[in-house]
Parts: sequence; C-alpha cells; structure tokens
Amino acid sequence: MNTLRRFYRLSRPFWQDRQQWQAWLMLATVIGLGLLVVQINVLINSWSKTFYDTLAAFDTTGLYGLVGEYTLYLGLYVLIYVSIDYIRKALVLRWRQAMTARLTDAWLAEQAFYRLGLTGEPDNPDQRIAQDVDLMVDLSIELVASLVINLAQVGAFVVILWNLSGVQSFSLFGETFSVHGYLVWIVLAYTLIGSALTHWIGKPLHALNYQREHREADFRASLLRKRDHAEQIALYGGESVERQQLAQRFAAIAQNWRQLMGRERDLSLFTVAYQRFSLIVPVFAALPAFMAKAITLGGLMQIRSAFNAVHDSLSWFIKLYHKLVRWSAALERLDQFERAIRASRQQLVKAPQGSCLCARELTVCRPDGSALLSGLNLQVGQGQWLRLAGRSGLGKSTLMRTLQGLWPYCQGDWQLPPGRSLLVPQKPYLPHMSLGSLLAYPQLREMDDALLIDALDKVGLAGLRGRLDDHAEWERVLSGGEQQRLSLARALLFQPDTLYLDEATSQLDFESARGLLVMLRRELPACTVLAVTHQPGLAGLFERTLELETQPQPA
Repeated sequence: MNTLRRFYRLSRPFWQDRQQWQAWLMLATVIGLGLLVVQINVLINSWSKTFYDTLAAFDTTGLYGLVGEYTLYLGLYVLIYVSIDYIRKALVLRWRQAMTARLTDAWLAEQAFYRLGLTGEPDNPDQRIAQDVDLMVDLSIELVASLVINLAQVGAFVVILWNLSGVQSFSLFGETFSVHGYLVWIVLAYTLIGSALTHWIGKPLHALNYQREHREADFRASLLRKRDHAEQIALYGGESVERQQLAQRFAAIAQNWRQLMGRERDLSLFTVAYQRFSLIVPVFAALPAFMAKAITLGGLMQIRSAFNAVHDSLSWFIKLYHKLVRWSAALERLDQFERAIRASRQQLVKAPQGSCLCARELTVCRPDGSALLSGLNLQVGQGQWLRLAGRSGLGKSTLMRTLQGLWPYCQGDWQLPPGRSLLVPQKPYLPHMSLGSLLAYPQLREMDDALLIDALDKVGLAGLRGRLDDHAEWERVLSGGEQQRLSLARALLFQPDTLYLDEATSQLDFESARGLLVMLRRELPACTVLAVTHQPGLAGLFERTLELETQPQPA
C-alpha cells in the first residue's frame, strides 16, 4: 500500500492537470488498441480449433483458407503492436518532461538545492531527477496499460475456458461431486500459488534494487568529481588515493550485484520452471476428455490456448515482478526526494525588504543550532562600502550569506536592502557554456557584444574579446585570477543595488585588486558593497570596517 500511495502522490500533479487531456487520450488509445489485441487473440483461439480439426481431416483446401485468415490476424497484430509501442513512448516522453520540469523547479525554487546540501540531502539528486523519473514513468505506463489489458484478456478467455471445461465429476469418500468450469479453478489455484511463491522468493529484490541505484550513482558522481578536480589531483599526485576510492566504490557495486545475481537466480529457478510447466498443465488437465473422445484434437488445442491466455494474464504479477521491484524502488527514491524538498522549505527564513540593509541582535547559527555569531548590530546606507573584518573561521562568509537571505540558520531582526543583490564568491561558478553567456550569468537575456567586450576590457580580460561564442571548460582554461576578474565583469553587467564580495580578489595581487575595486566604485556609484577581504591594503577603499571579533561571542 505504501508503494501505491507514493505512486498516487507522485503522479497526481500530472494526471490531474487539465492541460494534460492529450495524455489521457494517448493512454486511452494505448489501452483501446490493447483491447483490440485481446479481440484478435480471441479470434485466433477460435481459429486454432478449426485449423487443427481441418489438419486432422487432411483438408488441404480448407488449410489454405485458414492460412490466409491467420496472415490477416498477424498483419493486424503487428500493426497494432507497433502503434501501441509508438504512442506509449510518446506518452512516456510527455509525462517525463512534465515531471522532470516539476522536480527541477521545486529543487531550484527558493534555494532548496542549497539548503538540502547543508543538512545532508538525499543521495545523488541528479540521478533521482534524471534516471529515477525515467524509470518510474516508463514502467508506470507499461504496468498500468498491461494490467488493464490483461484483466480484459482474463474476462474474455475465462468465459471461453469455462464453456470448454464442461462439468467434471469425481467421487470422494463415497460421494459424487460435480465441478463446473474445473479448468478455470485449476488455472486460478495454479496462478495464486505461483504468485505467492514469487513474492516470497523475490521480496528482498526491492531493497537490493534501491541499493543498486544508490551505489551506481555514487560511483558516477565520484568519477565526475575526479574530472572536475583533475588539476588539483594532478598537482597533489593523488592518483593512488583516487584509484583506491574508485575501487572501493565499485567494490560496493560488485557486492550488491552479486547479491542481486543470487536472488534473481533463485527467482528465475522458480519462475522459468513455473512458466514452462504451465504449457503442459492444460493438456494434462483436458487429456481425460480427449481420451474419452469428448473433445477433438482441435478442441484440445483450443483449451490449451484459452488456458494459457488466462494463465498468462493472471501471471501478470509473476512476469513483471522484476520490473515491479525496480518501479517501487524508483518510487521510494523520488518520494524521499520530494519530501526532503518540502521539509527544506520549512527551514526558509524570509527577511523583509526595507530601505537599507540592517540587523538588530542578529544571531547566526550552525546547522546543528549552535551559535556562530551573536548579538550583531549593523546598518548600511544605500551606496556605502562596508568591510567585514575578523579572524579566519569566525563566520564572516556565513554572515554574508545570511544578510543576503541564503543562510537559513539565524535568529533576530534584520531586513534586506532594496533592489537586486549579487554575491561574488571567492571561487566563481563557471558552467560549461559560451563565454558570452558566462558573462551574462545569472541573467537569461542576451546582451549586446559591445557591452560584453566593454566589461572584459574594464576587468583586464581584453584578450578574450574574440572568444564570446566559444564553448570551453573555463575553469581549466582560465587561471584563478582570471576567473575572479570574470566574476567582477559579471557584477558590472548585472548592475546590482547591493554587491557582496566574499574574498572576490584573493587570487589577485594588491595593485590589481585595488584597481578593480576602484573601477567598481566608479562604474557602480550607487551600489552598496559589503566585502570580506584579508588584503589589509584594501581597507582604505571602504568607508567603514566592522570588526566582528568585537561582537559578543557565545559562551
């Protein structure tokens, strides 16, 4: 039941959206075409009796006509099957697009992705959005459609099998009993026993598949981190450590894989034997009637076909058990992810926006609730430059993030400044995109090349003027100082009302850092600037310095 509740919560936003009427139409089409396949199977079942009776009578002329009839059924079956597959894939794509957009929007909204990382987010959110959504959507469509179609097939063939069964009489303890539709009761009992044994053997597969997705994602993420930090690893000569870590990650995958192999082997030993034995069960069950000449060879084959159709449909749980456990594992991972996002919103602390940046008795805490800075009072007028000073590790960067509204672990009264704000960190974020888009980040609108070139010139990166359309891994192309120059060019283009500089010139020499700050003051005269810097020669550029070490510290 927990799995069905998770499925309902995750699928409801898409299927209750009135704009998704086309998705309902596509699902109805898939199911409707599936019901046509059931009808074709019913016709083929009737055809099989006629064919085998004609074959037993050596009626060559009749056989040619029956072959033509079967060819027609086969052509219709192939056409319908291909159409079902195409429409199903289109529906999967539509649902996956909508669900991926919803999850990414929720993950990115109100800095949820940032807050989740502060307190231990669910493992590998990238894998949950990219892979688990695909797995859940694809299997959901397949499982729902196949369930409805199989139920319809059971309804169609149970009637046929019941009529073909007739009445079976037997004696027990001197009493004579008559059973109507005895073949139906045989297939029901056989399938129920098989389903129960399948679940008993395969139940551990749910946890193993959950672990599999986790460990595979950990290994991929570890590989990506090695690539992202290739230069640092090479400078340290840390290849042996990295190799050992990757080997440990893969060893966890191998251990899980062996456990899966063992459990799937046990399940296959049962299911394969079960499926193969089911092919002969109807023949043995109907053999007494055939030997008594109550039914013809064609009738025996028709019984076998109808019995297998009912059994195949009732065995939906057995046939798709390995997909069901993967589906339930994906549902659990996505449900955990959504619940974590919702919980992160409860941590959100929104400060009001006022006429200036100010705080009264502000306490900045660590994620565990212990105080990092306390009793902080400040007020920064519009256009003022304020430097935050204090020893390393005191919490200056955390305070800056609190004042910008990012850090949720705080208490007291404070208000955010008016207008737009931008925080320039010590290590800039340089995603893989064109240099022009990189300069405009985080703005979506395209900027005139002249503005981009002017910003590059002002921060001392005139050598990049001709590379605005180039895509590159800029973290590797640019030095640390060039990356910081580029981030200040972003600030020029963004035109913030409040600018937070967190060691934004630490990779530059004093003269270069001073020149860039002078340029910022000239180009952004109305901008309020709060800065953390350990370059003492820059202190004279600021109107005020707030010594945080003079603030009351927690006992």
